[in-house]
Amino acid sequence: MELSGLKVLSDEELALVDQASRGILKEVGIKIKSREVLSLLEDEGVGVDYDRELATFEPDLLQKAIDRAPPEIRVFNRDRSYSLRLGEGHPPRFASGHNAVYTWQAATASRTPATKQEVGQFAKLANYLEQIDVVSPEAMPQDVPPQSSLLHGVEAVLDNTVKPILFSPETDREVAVIIEMLKVVSGGARIGENPIGICQFSPSSPLFWNEGTIKGFVRVAREGFPCTLLPGPLAGATSPYSLVGNLVQKNCEVLSGIVVAQLLNPGTPLLCYNGGGQFDMSSLTALLGTPEVTLIIIAGSQLARRYHLPTHACIPTSDSHALDEQLGMENALQAIAGILGGSDLMVNAGMFATGETAAFEQLLLDNELFKLVRRMAQGISVDLQHLCLDSFRRAGPMGNYLEDPSTLGFLRSGEWSTSPILTREKYANWKAKGSKSVVEKAADLAEILKQREDVGLESNQKREIAAIIRNFESGGRS
Repeated sequence: MELSGLKVLSDEELALVDQASRGILKEVGIKIKSREVLSLLEDEGVGVDYDRELATFEPDLLQKAIDRAPPEIRVFNRDRSYSLRLGEGHPPRFASGHNAVYTWQAATASRTPATKQEVGQFAKLANYLEQIDVVSPEAMPQDVPPQSSLLHGVEAVLDNTVKPILFSPETDREVAVIIEMLKVVSGGARIGENPIGICQFSPSSPLFWNEGTIKGFVRVAREGFPCTLLPGPLAGATSPYSLVGNLVQKNCEVLSGIVVAQLLNPGTPLLCYNGGGQFDMSSLTALLGTPEVTLIIIAGSQLARRYHLPTHACIPTSDSHALDEQLGMENALQAIAGILGGSDLMVNAGMFATGETAAFEQLLLDNELFKLVRRMAQGISVDLQHLCLDSFRRAGPMGNYLEDPSTLGFLRSGEWSTSPILTREKYANWKAKGSKSVVEKAADLAEILKQREDVGLESNQKREIAAIIRNFESGGRS
């Protein structure tokens, strides 16, 4: 039997949150800073106030959009040789982190601006880590022109992994160029056909979409390419301070994206973000690693299940600025909540410091954490084979199970977990091998994985993508 799932809201409480969200979208509305998009929505029956740049959604129209959204999404690897599905009934998936600014340097216990080479190395590690299913640009490279940093990050990922990619553009101009890049990898095909990744968009809090983001979102939605909606409401600053108030606002912003996508291209595959954040009044800092955020993550998953939609969460996220015990505690708490709470895609492996910093060691540690929690969630199998009744009869009292057929049969079945970096041996053996901490072991394994076989793009694809980015940097794209 699998481990029981987690819930923080009753069905009645979920109904209240849903009702409040629908009421706000009808009475208050969402600011959309694009007359073009407002006009498109007005044609579909959305209430529009052009002077205030405001869209309001009647309940029937909102429900129509929710009903059009597919209950699962499917994404493929780079050469379409395998795919994964996200949604209820499918196993939870994990992605590397995205859009950090710094890379952690263990030798000096300090951070340095991330480079494009490091972004590629992160992607290569993720390619070979069995628990990482989707790969993002772990950081925004700081050694390239700032206006094209994300494009260089996407290029580095595409050239270092065959796994599906996740990326998060902020402008329509970036979106147009990334679509071109994806078409190069896809052989010129429509990117919504057997899509090789997921595009993330963030409505702004409170309750508005800026022009570049909403136009980019519409462009990708019309391609039929999977999108995830990631609002960032901070309790006390850009959302109400109460947990449920933060949840309601996040839900409003997600629902607004569902309406836009499903009215303009019915069937657009979407994931709903199921998290929140806090603005700490004493330090004037955004916090994402608190237990309250973890509660909102679980509640968000419950809401998404109510709408029959797949979910995405920024998990694990710690506010620690070092590879320390705080980081371990916060990451473990969120990973358990994510898997048992029903998150379908958890994004952020390898990151800490509220998403500012990425570490090669942490990427491996998070990979190990996911394996542990996944195993725990599987629970205990109880059937005739696992009861081992024949083994009891063969061994009898004071028997030996070392050579029993059942022991060999279960040895590599995953019944008991193993780890290449966790310490699970006697002190003398550990001491003889250098007395290394789990972080040091992770660093050693990271260096080994960096030397693994390259999985780069074909040379003609590299040239085409490089030319697309150069053209963008020269102002050739509008």
